[in-house]
Amino acid sequence: MTKIQVESQGERGEVIEIGGLKSYASGPNDSDTAVILASDVHGYGVPHLRNIADKISAAGFYTLVPDFFNGDPFVSDQPNKPFQDWLKKHPAEKAIKDANKFVKALRKKGIKKIGAAGFCWGGKVAVDLSKPPSVRAVVLLHPTYINVTDIQGVNAPIAILGGQNDTLVPPSLIKQYESALNARHKVESFVKIFPGVKHGWTLKYNDTDKAAVKMAEEAHKDLLSWFVKYIK
Repeated sequence: MTKIQVESQGERGEVIEIGGLKSYASGPNDSDTAVILASDVHGYGVPHLRNIADKISAAGFYTLVPDFFNGDPFVSDQPNKPFQDWLKKHPAEKAIKDANKFVKALRKKGIKKIGAAGFCWGGKVAVDLSKPPSVRAVVLLHPTYINVTDIQGVNAPIAILGGQNDTLVPPSLIKQYESALNARHKVESFVKIFPGVKHGWTLKYNDTDKAAVKMAEEAHKDLLSWFVKYIK
């Protein structure tokens, strides 16, 4: 594990290199319990995502946000960088392979209990880590690029948090996930649709918008509660 010097933005953690990936790491690195946060397309440097990592680490988890894009997150205000072209450069299959290597590196470090949360794009990574499973619990927050077959293959306790006004992952799709999970009695699950929120509400909120902050923090608490219940 190599520490990397970066400019601090008031975060509690640090950027390290582990399992071949740069990662934002927060919390007790001598813990035998860890949580991996798989980012949305905007990458591991999103301030709100790192703040979530800090919240989780405050509960005693060693929390890591890997850079699955190797320094090339999607930047929406670059017209010469169309989203679909960017997406082809960063297929989920590669991130899943990297994530499994990352888990192996954590285990070599002595970490025995691992959970994974996926935000938007990162949901696919988190779901795959539940097979066979590589992690003990999973949380999906407004997850994209996931189909019902993916959910049917989950082998770890899973929580899915969706938004009422999410047009990318509408409540009707979240309900399909819920039905698939209900048919699998051996897999513990929790599904919740948050009222009045759009896609990405757990990360893309205005800190001055009290209602938005309240909804985001409620989701963050649900995420943490799931990991406390199943991997603490």
